[in-house]
Amino acid sequence: MKRVLVVAAGAVLAMGGMAGTSAASSANGSGGTSVAVMPTSAKLAAAPTGCGSGNLCFWNGENYTGAGPGQLSGRNSDWSAFSNSACPNGTWDNCASSIYNNGVNCNAVAWTGKNYTGGFYSLSRGSGETQLASSHNNAFSSNSWISPSNTTTSACGGPNPYD
Repeated sequence: MKRVLVVAAGAVLAMGGMAGTSAASSANGSGGTSVAVMPTSAKLAAAPTGCGSGNLCFWNGENYTGAGPGQLSGRNSDWSAFSNSACPNGTWDNCASSIYNNGVNCNAVAWTGKNYTGGFYSLSRGSGETQLASSHNNAFSSNSWISPSNTTTSACGGPNPYD
C-alpha cells in the first residue's frame, strides 16, 4: 500500500512540475499576452545574472545575453545619455533586445520615444521578455514606473501610459 501511495504522490508532483513549466513558458513567450495564476506564497523568479535589485535591466541580445545588462532605476527620459559601445549608436537608445523588471514595488514602462512618448511596453515586477517583438526590439528610448494596478503613486511616479 505504501508503494502505491508513493507512486501516486510522484505522479502528482510530476504533473505539477509540468504545469509550472508550461505556465512559465507561455508567460515568457514572444506571442500575445498570457497570464499565469500563481499561489500568493510563490516567490518571484530570480532575476537574470547581473540585474540588480530595484532596476530595469536590458541587454542588446536575446535571452539576456550580449552587452549588458544596462541597469536603470528611477525615470529616465533619454536613454542616449547612457553609453554602450556594443550598440550601433554607442548608447542604449534603441538597443535593447531583451528586458527584465527587477524593481521593488513598481511595474516598469519602457517607451519607444524619448521623453516618455511613442509606444510603450509594461513589465510587471519580477518579469521579463527574452525576445522582444519586432515593434519593440531595439526601439526603447525612455522608461518610467507605475503601480501594479497601473496607476501613478508616490512610489511609482509615472509618467503613466494608462492615464
